[in-house]
Amino acid sequence: MQNSSGSSDSDELFVSKANRPLGEVLIEAGLITASQIELALQLQSTSDLRIGEILASHNWIEQQTADFFVEKWENLLKQEKKQPLVYYFRTAGLLSEQQIASLIREQQQQAKPKRFHRLAVERGYLKQITVDFFLANIFKIYNTNVFSFAKPYEILSRYNRGETNFRRTELSKAPLMGVSLKGIQLDGSNLREANLNSSNLSESSLIQTDLALVDLVKAVLTGVNFERANLYQANLREAHLKEANFTKANLQGADLREAHLFNAVFAGADLREAKLPEEYHYEVYYDSQTTFDEQFEPQKAGWKQLDS
Repeated sequence: MQNSSGSSDSDELFVSKANRPLGEVLIEAGLITASQIELALQLQSTSDLRIGEILASHNWIEQQTADFFVEKWENLLKQEKKQPLVYYFRTAGLLSEQQIASLIREQQQQAKPKRFHRLAVERGYLKQITVDFFLANIFKIYNTNVFSFAKPYEILSRYNRGETNFRRTELSKAPLMGVSLKGIQLDGSNLREANLNSSNLSESSLIQTDLALVDLVKAVLTGVNFERANLYQANLREAHLKEANFTKANLQGADLREAHLFNAVFAGADLREAKLPEEYHYEVYYDSQTTFDEQFEPQKAGWKQLDS
């Protein structure tokens, strides 16, 4: 079945004149997570439901919110005359009449009333990222924390179709918490300051990838190739790094406490100022080119030297 724009209803719904996928916009607005859209894309491939319907059926968003972005968002962006910010939150189903009335009463009781959207965030009715998204898109008031999810969403969509080659991709500061992207190739990519907390990148290749300041807490990174990657001050606490390859990687200041390093290889790696596990009940490998802090003695800690 074709809709009025000529696209198939069975395909992912798009919003705005830039043809941005609904899922991409919802994530950028802080209304769903990357892992939620990842699951929705998987479910869509085996059903006739639209992305918005799948998300609503899991209670991740209201159906009213999905309909708002599909049916009204484009026209609202084109309107020269803008409505008060609360109008958009109400129309999108993000604030109920009861919540709005409560916030207005609180404003009226304050000697110096706070802005409505600030109160909404303080009361937990809205996320700051959602407010920033509406301010940027409707009123052109930009916050540097607003992140475009176009490239990460594209990767999730393509990965769901079976693609794995994403070399030299720009993903700095990408919010990819909890996603499963096993066996992908991200060689030479920029993931600086990305949030990959609890993600699964097992058996992936991240050769010469910039992972400085990345959040990989509790990530599953079994067999990942980090050769010559930049992991400066990366947070790898409690990460699963079985048989990971860190050959010639920069791990200065990285946090590896409580990480599982069974058979991990650090040949030629720079581990100065890195926070390392205190106990090793398994084998971890290094060589004569591996750099440690002076006080760290790898052999006493149970590390095995490859070229001894």
